[in-house]
Amino acid sequence: MLWNRASIHDAVMRLPIVCFTAFWLLREFRGLQNLVGAHPYFEWNPRFQLGVIARVTLLLLLLCFALLHLARRQPIQKLPGWRPRIDALLGLTTAYFALLLPRPPAAPIWDGLSILFMLGGNLFCIFAALDLGRSLSIMPEARRLVTRGIYSAIRHPLYLGETIAFFGVFLQIRSWPAFAIMAVQLFFQIRRMIWEETVLGKAFAEYGEYRKRSWRLIPGFY
Repeated sequence: MLWNRASIHDAVMRLPIVCFTAFWLLREFRGLQNLVGAHPYFEWNPRFQLGVIARVTLLLLLLCFALLHLARRQPIQKLPGWRPRIDALLGLTTAYFALLLPRPPAAPIWDGLSILFMLGGNLFCIFAALDLGRSLSIMPEARRLVTRGIYSAIRHPLYLGETIAFFGVFLQIRSWPAFAIMAVQLFFQIRRMIWEETVLGKAFAEYGEYRKRSWRLIPGFY
């Protein structure tokens, strides 16, 4: 009975993040439709082609997140208290507020760099999410210790990919409010990393050794 209650609780707790991801998935799909609709003949335009590719990779990333959250493992350990959860939610949602800011006139160089950063960050996130598999979490929870693939060198590659992609968004907006949002986002992402390392260290005895041979975010630097 206890296992059934825990399973039901975990399944219910998946719904908000799945709905949140589905909302942005639908929004980005409509954005892709509008982008393609404005160029029905796919004429040679590198900026347009890169923009389509960037949006498609973002759609794949969001779809990957939604599916992995639906199929994720049941946690074996969680951190108590509200602070880890609040930090996790702010780390997840803060960046989206930048999409509400006004954008400056088109600038081919900045917009081109923006697309490249978003494309690279989204692809990096997809590979990291596939390595993580059903152990994907939003809150600081321990499901399974993943040390293969990208995780063999970096403990939080998903956050690195998200930061790279969000920097691409910042290059499109290029304003002090966007910079402030990016700084707040990075702060809470680092808080998330600290909470996650705490719960993983409690759940897995081998985590200490893994932590010694890996980097938190950037190999050779941090």
